[in-house]
Amino acid sequence: MAVLIDSDYFAPADRREAVTAILQEADLGANLRMWDAPAEVVSRHQSWMLGPIALTRSEVSGHQVCRTSRHERSTPSDTLTVTVQNGQLRKHEQFGTQTLIEPGSCEVIDLATTFASGWHGLGGTLCLQLSRQRLGISVETVAAAHGRLAASPLYPMVKAQIEHLVGIADQLEADPAAAAVGESCLEMIRALLISAAGRGPGDGAAIPDQLLIEQILGYVRTHLADSALKIPGIAAANNISVRHLYKVCAQSGISLEQWIIEQRLVRARDMLVDRGYAHRSIAAVAGAVGFRDPAHFTRRFREAFGMTPRDWRRSVTEGDTAPE
Repeated sequence: MAVLIDSDYFAPADRREAVTAILQEADLGANLRMWDAPAEVVSRHQSWMLGPIALTRSEVSGHQVCRTSRHERSTPSDTLTVTVQNGQLRKHEQFGTQTLIEPGSCEVIDLATTFASGWHGLGGTLCLQLSRQRLGISVETVAAAHGRLAASPLYPMVKAQIEHLVGIADQLEADPAAAAVGESCLEMIRALLISAAGRGPGDGAAIPDQLLIEQILGYVRTHLADSALKIPGIAAANNISVRHLYKVCAQSGISLEQWIIEQRLVRARDMLVDRGYAHRSIAAVAGAVGFRDPAHFTRRFREAFGMTPRDWRRSVTEGDTAPE
């Protein structure tokens, strides 16, 4: 666990100024205003890393965070949070609307685009923080889902999962399965946003591009093990042309070929430390996630994770013997 900031570290008279300065310098790309007197300011933030996501818990006295168009230009970001609100009613303005996020409710907040958000009194949040690019979700889908999460049948499950993960975060962060849990959270959040976004009136049989990309990526995930997975086949399976496939991927900032390699590497990383696959050689694991050439797999794995597949397996299994 990393304690990002704790206002108790500072003398009461210095708290507001110190907390504001630290958070302003933390690449938030936003302005922060604390409402309370300096001695009454509370700001405590903890974070745990679970592979591709960050799990955070915050307790903050009254404040407002405002990201402007200037911040959007000067501090680009693709970070989303799915946040469970605690303690106080949050007023959140984004995507042209104001949303009241009640205590105990869950909302998606796009930290990349302009917004104003905050509350009065002592409140807090439990958050999953993740990359929209890694999630494979367009800004249009996020905007469509914002304010509508509770309409999805997945909403109670996701909210409960976030609360549960925070409760076990210290133990989970050190667990070999932490990265796999993070990957499963990506899938869970993706499904929630697609479900909440739904389809607008008049869509008919045509799938809007912002939802088509999620369908494409879902197809790819289920066929990662197929070494013959190619762009023309992906386009055909989704009833679109190759040109349109590239177009919708580009609109979401995704290089599909590179994304496929990244997903295969992540799946291989998890398999290498899964005791159920301990009997499989590294070459067999490579083949199981769609790599035809074990040497190519080893090179790409080292580039992505900073160590060879063999070293990764040994570092996690702590000397368990497995065929190489």
